[in-house]
Parts: sequence; structure tokens; C-alpha cells
Amino acid sequence: MEGHIDSSFTTEQRDLFASGLVAEIGVNAYAVWSAIKFFADYNTGHAWPGMRKLGEKLGLSPMTVKRAIDTLEAAKMVRIIAGSTKRKGQTYIARERMSVRLGNRILCTIVIDYVPGQLRGRINRLENALATGEDDPEAFAEVEIIPGDGFEWDSTTRSLKGKVAAKEIPRAPDTDDYHRKLGEAILARMLTKK
Repeated sequence: MEGHIDSSFTTEQRDLFASGLVAEIGVNAYAVWSAIKFFADYNTGHAWPGMRKLGEKLGLSPMTVKRAIDTLEAAKMVRIIAGSTKRKGQTYIARERMSVRLGNRILCTIVIDYVPGQLRGRINRLENALATGEDDPEAFAEVEIIPGDGFEWDSTTRSLKGKVAAKEIPRAPDTDDYHRKLGEAILARMLTKK
């Protein structure tokens, strides 16, 4: 059984809408997040548009932009690096959120910095690690794991702990009942190990 990240097209078009996150954060925050991504440096992901500039580009007041950035930060969709001088201001790093699902159940959400020059390779590496089950420390370097409902992340063992009801596990085609139940029991033991 494997988790799945839907990274077809871009997470912006799939996972954020499918998960309901865009509705949760609101259209202003979504627009500000998209604009920060537009300003992102290709190699570092750093973006430094001021609130006034973001407001001008989006037709929003500086106060609306400020509230949107606060919302994005709380949703872990942007990271803020304080500027060293008043003149430089803040540097933003937009973040991508991708849900790992088992059927319709979200096991966890993986959050990574949006660095355009590295994003596709990072997502492919994460997908491969999930599909093969191999321990690839580089795939999970510099990611944040947000556990789904009923789960917790153990950073010491780098594992997700929790329970999944057998009825929530998608049934594989052409699997006889004995092997399906065996697979469900094995997965349940793995997820509840402490």
C-alpha cells in the first residue's frame, strides 16, 4: 500500500483546490501566494516584493495584503525571513503543500519551499520514496510534515503514527480476500507501532 501525492500539472491547480485549502484561506491569500511565487528567484525561491507592490499588482490594499500574508504564514504556505535593514524589508518564500492520501484519507501533508529550479526534482523524489517505501533521507530533507487527523509525526523515528480502519484502505483489484485482509493487518500494525 502506498501513499500518493497528486503532483500532476501543479499542486496549485490540484491539491490546494481538492483539499479545500483555497476556500479555507480565501481568494485574497491565494492571490498573494500566487504573486509571491511570481516574484520568486528561480534558484533560491526568495521573493522580496513589498506589501505595497503586491497590493498594486493585485488591486488590494496594503492592509488586505498584510492579513493575507498572516493567513498564508499560519497555513504554512509562506515562510518569512526578516530583512536585515528597514530598506530591504522582508523576504518571502512561498511553500507548496501536498497531501499524502490513502484512498480518501489524508495521512499527512508535506510542505516544501517553492524553489522553481528544484521543485519538479524534489516532488519526483518524494513520490518515488513513497512509492518504493525506501528510506531516502534526501527526499525528506528540509520538508515539514503536518500529520492528518488522528496521526502524529515522530521526528525521532521519522515515522507517522496512527490508525487506519481496514474499511478505509482502498481495495486492490484482483486481490483475494485472504491477501487483502493480510495486507490490511500488516499496514495497521505498521501504522500503530510506537
